Amino acid sequence: MRYIHDTDKFTIEGATVVTLGKFDGVHKGHQKLLATVRDKASGYGAMSAAFTFDHIPVSLSKTPGQSYIMTNAERRSFIESLGIDILVEYPFTSEFMNTEPEVFVEDIIRKSLKAVCVVVGPDYTFGKGGRGNVQMLADMADEAGFELVVVPKECYEEREISSTFVREELQVGHMETVNMLLARPYSVNGVIAKGSQIGRTMNLPTINIYPPAGKLLPPNGVYASVTILGGKSFYGVTNVGIKPTVKDNAEISVETFLFDFDEDVYGVNVEVQLRHFQRPEMKFDNIEALHKQIDADAQFARQLFMI
Repeated sequence: MRYIHDTDKFTIEGATVVTLGKFDGVHKGHQKLLATVRDKASGYGAMSAAFTFDHIPVSLSKTPGQSYIMTNAERRSFIESLGIDILVEYPFTSEFMNTEPEVFVEDIIRKSLKAVCVVVGPDYTFGKGGRGNVQMLADMADEAGFELVVVPKECYEEREISSTFVREELQVGHMETVNMLLARPYSVNGVIAKGSQIGRTMNLPTINIYPPAGKLLPPNGVYASVTILGGKSFYGVTNVGIKPTVKDNAEISVETFLFDFDEDVYGVNVEVQLRHFQRPEMKFDNIEALHKQIDADAQFARQLFMI
């Protein structure tokens, strides 16, 4: 996949079929847009493309300090896995925010992307003040030389699937619903780092990763999890939080006890999928009490996974 980023000056050589949006989480609805792009690109003999933003600056966001369901790296990797040819992460600046929608269609969609087909959802907006919409795209399509395809929303339990819906469910730990909306397990990716080594003293060795700033996490607590390591899947239990029994600082980590695994894998990239929220994070009186609870958490997760 060609990855275009850190520039507002780009030109695609050849025609594209493109979808546009923030794609936070790349949820089931986004995946439907991307699948439509692939199908239409095949029919046109064009390249499939997704146009999104590198980030929404805090100074320009409606929700300062906002975190995202996926990091840019996670989003890039997943979109590539869906078979998209080109991903554009366009710089979101105050200048761009004030671009008139007609200018966006002419300069970005027609000239830079060379779009022969544009695929969007029915509520897509663009340009200064969100003045551009699907109707404007439809009105400009013939002159700009592209076909417009509007893809109906995906729904879950009679509610339209959106990044907002995913956020709401994630922030209360409804992982089964989150994973249904995403059409895949919610995950945290990172490089395995050394932790406090307390787990080894209890004969419960764990792996630790530290989520990047801006990664939206579920509530601090213990989760039944599946970890992808070296191309293999391992069941386990994961603590998301600050580990109050053994640490005094507020740095959030994702610490996982993998069943039937005891290898040194520091420095390795890993994906931790959170499948089920078991309980909130707690502070125990001593290490022995913590050990006992981890055993109970592991037994619960094994029963859940039927292993």
